[in-house]
Amino acid sequence: MKPLRIVMQAFGPYAVRQEIDFRQLGGRSLFLIHGQTGAGKTSILDAICFALYGESSGAAREPRTLRSDYASPDLPTEVTFDFSVGVERYRITRLPEQERPKKKGAGTTREPPEATLWRRSSAEQDADNGTVLATQWTRVT
Repeated sequence: MKPLRIVMQAFGPYAVRQEIDFRQLGGRSLFLIHGQTGAGKTSILDAICFALYGESSGAAREPRTLRSDYASPDLPTEVTFDFSVGVERYRITRLPEQERPKKKGAGTTREPPEATLWRRSSAEQDADNGTVLATQWTRVT
């Protein structure tokens, strides 16, 4: 599996949308994620694990606790991960169970977890998701 791109929103320390485009590494097969303590390195790995398996990289963090404490209440926690396996390309999007403001009235409501897996081998643009292979949390896992 080769990571191509990850987009994290309201995830871990990332209060807004953050995108890492691994394609900028070209054909390199080895890279380093580095930074100061607390800079969000583990959160990048958590986001990849969360996208693939619906869990963080550490047993101490539940998926519903991965939401950024700094995110706006109306911004959903979401991770989109593009990767390739051989010549095939895929995209997974996951949203953990989370609270969001009610659309009508005051207060919040709980949103169930969501997940979708696409095959993107024929997709030309990042905006094109491709063909849906699976939906629902456990089926995508």
